[in-house]
Amino acid sequence: PPLPAVANQREFYSTTVPVHSKYAAIDHSEAYEMAMRGRHGQQLALARLEGVGKDDPPFDPFLEEELLKAQAALEENNVLDADDQEVDTEDVDEGYYADVSEDEGDEFEDEMNEYYNPDGSIRRKKSVLATLRAGYPAGGLFAIVELGGSQHKVTTDDVIVVNRLKPVEDFKIGSVHTLKNIMLLGSTHLTLVGLPYVNGAEVDVMVEEITQDAKVIIFKKRRRKNSQRKNGYRRDLTLLRVLDIRLPEEYKNHKFVGRDSVDELDSDTTVVETESKTGPSVTARKRFETKAEATEEETLKTA
Repeated sequence: PPLPAVANQREFYSTTVPVHSKYAAIDHSEAYEMAMRGRHGQQLALARLEGVGKDDPPFDPFLEEELLKAQAALEENNVLDADDQEVDTEDVDEGYYADVSEDEGDEFEDEMNEYYNPDGSIRRKKSVLATLRAGYPAGGLFAIVELGGSQHKVTTDDVIVVNRLKPVEDFKIGSVHTLKNIMLLGSTHLTLVGLPYVNGAEVDVMVEEITQDAKVIIFKKRRRKNSQRKNGYRRDLTLLRVLDIRLPEEYKNHKFVGRDSVDELDSDTTVVETESKTGPSVTARKRFETKAEATEEETLKTA
């Protein structure tokens, strides 16, 4: 049944979605293309130049001389007899290889440190960070999700800090959950506004950590009464990592600037508009696959 008439209804609802739909679609692809061909696109091109030379090593006037000395020393070492360079394998301690398997539990943590900084942000080159700070778009989808009574604006690889989700047995570390209370979802070419939610839109998150917030001191003093009270409080938290954002079925094939445009900055390639990616980003996908492999190995060991 059609919704009751309200003020500005004709301006709010898009012609691409029926009035009885649970969300409104706003297609601003033409405006984005026009802006990219105008001054806005020129400013983004200048922002791209901000990262040029940030990853180069500092200039060393004596570097060439040191390289020549190192090359000469290497040639002298190559003159040595081959017998002196052979390694006696019989002297290798067999216990060394037996102790390697004991550190398998730290392999997952070391691999994750290659993708993320200690604060949870993505580890990127200095040139990419300078380009993004200058205003270059990160691309991809963003969503506003309702979780734990609060609204969070997230994109792929973001960390959501919420009150501890219960029951804890269902939200264990490493478990993946799908959020469907999506209030808004947008990209460079399209925006979906929920009424109140966007039906069909989903956000995949993984429980990354269960911890406590920093201590908050509650101090109360009653002057001239010889009375004071000091208590501490630490809030229970759950940290969620956003793995993927998915559009409804009817908009899965629409074009927009994807997150891989930022990854192309690392390889100094031209940024082009790509089609919608239904899977997680490269960083999130590697992290999720590594976590799944580690879980399978633990299951096989216990069996």
